[in-house]
Amino acid sequence: MSSTQTVGPAAVDRLLHRDAVCSVFSGTVAADPADLLCVTVAHERVDGSRREVFLEWAAKLTGLPAHPHLSPSSAVGLTENGRPYLAVGTARRTLADLLAEQGPMPPGQVRALGVALSDAVAVYHRAGLIHGAIQPSHILAGSGHHLQLTAYDVTAPVLAAPLPPSPYTAPEHLDAAVAGEVAASPAGDVYALATVLYAALGGRLPWVRHAREDAADPLLRAAPVPHVPGVVSDLTDLIGAALSPDPRRRPTADVFREHLTRIALGGPLAPGPRPDSVAAGLLPRRGLRPVTVAVSTELAPYRPGRERVGLRPRLRSIATATAGIALTGALLGGAALATYAATNPESTGTVCTDPAVLGMRISEQLDDGEVVESWCADGGGYVAATVDYPGGSGGDGEGSTERRVWRIEGEDLVAVTGCTDTAMPPSIIEFLECV
Repeated sequence: MSSTQTVGPAAVDRLLHRDAVCSVFSGTVAADPADLLCVTVAHERVDGSRREVFLEWAAKLTGLPAHPHLSPSSAVGLTENGRPYLAVGTARRTLADLLAEQGPMPPGQVRALGVALSDAVAVYHRAGLIHGAIQPSHILAGSGHHLQLTAYDVTAPVLAAPLPPSPYTAPEHLDAAVAGEVAASPAGDVYALATVLYAALGGRLPWVRHAREDAADPLLRAAPVPHVPGVVSDLTDLIGAALSPDPRRRPTADVFREHLTRIALGGPLAPGPRPDSVAAGLLPRRGLRPVTVAVSTELAPYRPGRERVGLRPRLRSIATATAGIALTGALLGGAALATYAATNPESTGTVCTDPAVLGMRISEQLDDGEVVESWCADGGGYVAATVDYPGGSGGDGEGSTERRVWRIEGEDLVAVTGCTDTAMPPSIIEFLECV
């Protein structure tokens, strides 16, 4: 096999990520080989109405007017064997990297960032598109820290994959996120953008202040958004309005941009010293799919593995073109609560609903030892087990009992080795004795 393969006009060379829906590669196009691309390719072929719905979405994306703060789409379409793909310009760093390394941004820069990104989101919405995954790890930082919104595939037909609930999930979409469904709306995009700006100021939102608070609890989202010490109160008041738990009370992206341009930064400051770091809970370690190019495994063709119960519901095919058109109409009509759930009702369940599957998956993570008890935390995001280990060679001597925890990521179980994971639910925190 040659070291380079093609997807449409893009030459791909590195596999960056693979989940149940898509594979993601780094690549380039011959017209400009110096520019890096992130190429998302669906595992599944599409035809009929599903093909039409995807191509309708692709036409809207390619028809977007050029915008300095929207990552350019280099190619979108179907491969020779009918699999949808999307190639988008990328960079090696994101806003999440900048905030983690340099700390909060000055208020003037945050206002400028808000004006730029809200204008980009408004352009996206006017084209009949919804992003659904605005967060620091999906905002690229190019040369000169030029920022661009990316990750368009998260809510794309066929390419869509659900994101777990996070501080960037709008309250009206929390139930869908917990259920492993794809949900998006224009008002949800404004909410996520406002959360990005609040994070960039170094603010601490009430529902991500410490690990014991659950970002998916809608009651917490009703708490007032506090002012950020040392930051002009008018700016955080405006951001707080865009974080309203009622989507009908949030400004549109256009209105948010206009209000940001009028904010005077010489007004009274909230008392206290400015934060010198960004809350860890507002800086996701990574998105569901990577948007930066990194060293990873060599490209390999996708081969379906053996059948097993998945760790999340699979995406459901859109049944008819009429359903897709109705969805598009609802989103274009500005329905604040417009949500689509693309789960497969025929899925046999998750690892957390079948004890046999749960035991099998945990056993795959253990070199030895016997599982005494295993269970899934509320929401199904974490797996816990009590494991007995024999002592000495061949089980001679004194054994030990350990408490083990894994985080569910796509089709993988990722070991949790301490108490630093701020997303852990209270039951897992208590199990690990992180109090």
